[in-house]
Amino acid sequence: MNQQQALEAIHAALRKTLDRADISVTIETDLVEEKIVDSLDGMMFLLELSGVTDKKFPESDLVKLGFFRVRKLVEFLTDSIG
Repeated sequence: MNQQQALEAIHAALRKTLDRADISVTIETDLVEEKIVDSLDGMMFLLELSGVTDKKFPESDLVKLGFFRVRKLVEFLTDSIG
């Protein structure tokens, strides 16, 4: 998966999770800080994203690990980070 495909998967998962077509994020977006997702939506989003991409997220504090920052998600989805 490349960066563009990762961004498309993130957008698709957000649209489905939030049931909104007007969601737009960039590589610099922080989904929690910008209040795009709350804690429940965030977990549902990551479950949806996991289903779309077959990537399994760590079972740790994902906010603390930065998994709600789009840049971190893209790096994770493109295997740029462990």
